[in-house]
Amino acid sequence: MGSESELPVLIFGMPRSGTSLVEQILSSHPDVHGAGELDTLGRIVAAMPATMGDHAGYPEVAGMLDAATACKLGEEYVSRLRTHDAKAGRVTDKMPENFLSLGFVALLPPNARLIHCRRQPMDSCLSCYCQHFTSIMPFSRDLTDLGRYYRDYERLMAHWHDVLPLPILDVQYEEVSEDQEGMSRKIVAFCGLEWDDVCLDFYKTKRPVKTASRMQVRRPIV
Repeated sequence: MGSESELPVLIFGMPRSGTSLVEQILSSHPDVHGAGELDTLGRIVAAMPATMGDHAGYPEVAGMLDAATACKLGEEYVSRLRTHDAKAGRVTDKMPENFLSLGFVALLPPNARLIHCRRQPMDSCLSCYCQHFTSIMPFSRDLTDLGRYYRDYERLMAHWHDVLPLPILDVQYEEVSEDQEGMSRKIVAFCGLEWDDVCLDFYKTKRPVKTASRMQVRRPIV
């Protein structure tokens, strides 16, 4: 089912978990375009009940998905990614909340690369709490809500690891900081690409970065 394209690379996880850093490393590669945080997948998933004729709501509509519709929606996602770069071999979508929709990813673009960014839980939650996000994230405004959200996120990711047929690469933020080259090579290889040393100089890559980490990805890891 779904599109056979290998174009999509989804980078996801909790906000402030290193998704911008991973995308910056990858987008430094000559065959990769970093498209940033896209709402494309979320919009396609939200519209699925209407696409299927409003016979069921979300997420029950997944049980009604046929091969033809899965292929159509998968190609729609890929074509929207392609608008960001017509020639790239891979295009990244680093919307953190895409972890909520990985079951649909397995049905729509099943050849997508899935990169799960992780960070030490206390650091992750505290960074969310202290950050004034441009888009409202209600769960980040209260420490109790943050803790509950984080536990649910971990529970859902454990479920995806158990049931999905797609490989998921877990990238620990602290490991990237301690072994930049080793982890960068692992990330590039996971995406089916040949290594390029330019990925080590990710901070020199000129591209728009609109996330809270826009200044951090402009500096080398020290």
